[in-house]
Amino acid sequence: KQVVMSGDNVTISDALQVDLCGKHILSFLTAKDALSFSMTSKENKDTTCLGIFEPIKLHDGMVRWGGSYASGDHKRRWKEIHIPVAIPTHSAQFSCLWKDQGWGNRKGRIYITGCEDLDSPFKDEDVVCCTDFDAEHDWKPLRLQFLVEEGKRYFVWYKVGGGGGHELFLRNPVVHSLIYDNYKGYLVRQQRALVAKGAYGDAPLFPLLLRAVALYAQCSFADDGESMINKSIIDALEDLGLSTSNKNAMDALVVLASSMSNAVRDEEPGNNDGDYMTYDSY
Repeated sequence: KQVVMSGDNVTISDALQVDLCGKHILSFLTAKDALSFSMTSKENKDTTCLGIFEPIKLHDGMVRWGGSYASGDHKRRWKEIHIPVAIPTHSAQFSCLWKDQGWGNRKGRIYITGCEDLDSPFKDEDVVCCTDFDAEHDWKPLRLQFLVEEGKRYFVWYKVGGGGGHELFLRNPVVHSLIYDNYKGYLVRQQRALVAKGAYGDAPLFPLLLRAVALYAQCSFADDGESMINKSIIDALEDLGLSTSNKNAMDALVVLASSMSNAVRDEEPGNNDGDYMTYDSY
């Protein structure tokens, strides 16, 4: 799309239209500021293309870790926060309830690191955000937000605390992603439907099958936008709550299915596995 900018009257919206969805410009803003800007006008909302994915669970229920006397102060990696490679992502938020053993000294901490190497050990310079206080004795909400850099992988680390008797508990840890929805809102709509159907579980075959079906459906749209998808395929996708109404919907579904497949493929076993984001809180 060509943008005409007359004289010296260049607006932020003009720059956002030159930069795809304002990705470069918005990368300098926090999630809250980026969302606030996108809501200042319909034009800015349409131009920025921002959307919030439904939360993805990192673990069902509660996680408990114990710290030994000698090694409790060591940082240990727990899980990877999968950032969809094929989906431009502005930022992510890790949320949970957390607490320590309920008595004595407070030592528990949570860290998020970003690095390019899956096997990278903990390095202070890789920390993108962390708790700035130790876990309290009672359950408290925790939210850690960070801007996403292309090419990096993100991991949750924890420290229980040394000296003996220390524990750290997490309950219902989830991840929200603030993404650039380049498919007229269909990335968010399709992802919401998949989450509602439990598609982000541990069944590795599902995203592979979904991607194959979505690719077939994607190729079934004629140049004029008319769908030639077999009715049985349409019925199967709509039974999952997915939209089949246009090519944007199918393109978005292919991207989501590919990202789900990559996440399942890269998943590694966790170590000692044992109130969420809104526009206001993000």
